[in-house]
Amino acid sequence: MFATLRNALLLSVSLLGAAWLYHWGIAGEDRYSLFDVLQGHPVPAVVAQAGGPDVGAKSEPPAPEQAASEGKKWSADELNSTELLLRTNRALADLTESVVPSVVSIDTTTTVDVPRYEPVDPFGFFGYRRSNQRYQAPGLGSGVIVSKEGHILTNHHVVAGVDAIRVTLHSGDQYDAEWVGSDPAADVAVLKIQVKDGPAGGERPVFRPLPFGDSDEVRVGDLALAIGNPFGLSESVTRGIISAKQRRLSDGANEYFQTDAVINPGNSGGPLVDARGHIIGVNTAIFTGQQDVRVWQGIGLAIPSNEAREVYEAIAFGRPLLRGYLGIELSDLTRYQAAVLRLGTTVGALVTDVAKDSPASSVGLLPGDVIVTFDGAEVKSADETLQRIRLKKSGSPVKATVIRKGEPIELTLTVAERPDTTTLKLRSDITASGQGITDNLGMTVRDLTDQEREAFGLRPSDPAIVISDVKPDSQAAQRFLPGDLIHMINRDPVRSSAEFFDLLGSLPKNEQSVIILTRRGQRFYAVLNPGG
Repeated sequence: MFATLRNALLLSVSLLGAAWLYHWGIAGEDRYSLFDVLQGHPVPAVVAQAGGPDVGAKSEPPAPEQAASEGKKWSADELNSTELLLRTNRALADLTESVVPSVVSIDTTTTVDVPRYEPVDPFGFFGYRRSNQRYQAPGLGSGVIVSKEGHILTNHHVVAGVDAIRVTLHSGDQYDAEWVGSDPAADVAVLKIQVKDGPAGGERPVFRPLPFGDSDEVRVGDLALAIGNPFGLSESVTRGIISAKQRRLSDGANEYFQTDAVINPGNSGGPLVDARGHIIGVNTAIFTGQQDVRVWQGIGLAIPSNEAREVYEAIAFGRPLLRGYLGIELSDLTRYQAAVLRLGTTVGALVTDVAKDSPASSVGLLPGDVIVTFDGAEVKSADETLQRIRLKKSGSPVKATVIRKGEPIELTLTVAERPDTTTLKLRSDITASGQGITDNLGMTVRDLTDQEREAFGLRPSDPAIVISDVKPDSQAAQRFLPGDLIHMINRDPVRSSAEFFDLLGSLPKNEQSVIILTRRGQRFYAVLNPGG
């Protein structure tokens, strides 16, 4: 019994001695030990680092953003102080106040024809006649100003096929906006505010563009603010975090950020901003787990800012879109898949599908292969590999190591241009197409002067342009004469020659379209087939 007590005492003394040696000889003053507990020192989580303010001092805590940038650890008094909460609250309010003036509400109108059938006689014995009832369908969306010239970034689906676009600024001023171009595949569109339609008698408005952030630097868990026009409630701001990145399956699909910041119908096209007030995404969709439920269920999707910026610069400045493509779908390896494939690790990217006639299929890459190295670096995840493929330039050779049936295989793939890079739609291209169709028909059109409108008995708002010249032996010579007035194309009014070119360039190919004209006061119709 005495021997047991002696051994326990010796063990205790040895442990205390070891702790003392570790504290003073190895850990130093920056370590937290048993002696600190015995002396009543606070835990390290609430103690400032060496050289920081004294715990007992009453100095004012630095701003949260400053502390974050300096890697500061808050003291116990600072963490328990309501001043910290007030500073954080003010920082968020200041951030919101600086961002909101760059966000606009977008109202659109689309002409819709609804067929109606009316009886020929009161009882319908002799059949029914068809007539169209026309009405203007309103639309709603959001956008963000990205240039001092008034360029606006929004979603393609917000403005696709609309007849008129009206934007409302933070100041309450309203302007007509021109559609400049879109990338339907990326769901990004660019508008430009028409200053000439702004408030009369004032100076040229000053637009406050919001800068782009680098979406590649965004981390899961980062703060995110969504600003938009949900359900017509303008300038609504919601706060959340980035819940996930790179929500896509293949290198040919769009990438999205997932956020829990509340997004509802009307938010589409509005910005997702970071703590610096920079655009890190364009809000585009919400996930609904139940059919016919179009309200927030916790998952919002946003187009990363680098993708949106690339489309914007291609449309506004004519810069080419560069997107790498191999034609593969990838997923992360599960433990079960790794065991079945006889791999000792889940590090790598599993090829789940290979597109036909793609660069990947041409070198024999197969579903079930596991990519373990790509372009000289180890593959960490499927998402990371897809991003690296996208950033590679078209024509670049890339070496990859894949595991197939337990054996490594070396492949060299040539990155191609992503197929959807040709889907960019520009207003200038549509106008040029309309001008080309007009030239091919062999006619020239121009706007009417005020004197000519008065002579024809036309009001300033009446749609009309005039055919000023028709080439002999042309297609136009078989249908038109100089002096004919063009009023409509397929029920769309023509108020200017520019609008005529836009409508003509937008006509479906190889389908008949109708032009409504007047000649010496008599109305007639001409049928066109732009692709014929």
